[in-house]
Amino acid sequence: IKGHEHLACSVLWSLDGSHLFSGSWDCTIRKWDSVTGDPVGEPWQGHAGTITLLALSLDGTRIASASGDRTTRFRDTDSGSQVGEPLEHKSAVCALAFSPSGEFI
Repeated sequence: IKGHEHLACSVLWSLDGSHLFSGSWDCTIRKWDSVTGDPVGEPWQGHAGTITLLALSLDGTRIASASGDRTTRFRDTDSGSQVGEPLEHKSAVCALAFSPSGEFI
């Protein structure tokens, strides 16, 4: 997949397998068509550091991303729009997962 300005650090599939999502050293998330490999829309921006982790909600509607900027951000998987305010951390996030209910990260 070509489209990031730097290496991709994390990749995950949509629940139906139609899309891939990638987080990169270029501080962006990209959505890709899994059949053609083409990017879907523009890169999703907002982090100020390398995106190291991605997690998909169990219903497939949200992506959480963790970054070297010590924040976790949430996005709608269809539009890429940020959902809510970022969570700020005192140190790097080493793991990321949604609870089964989707209520907690």
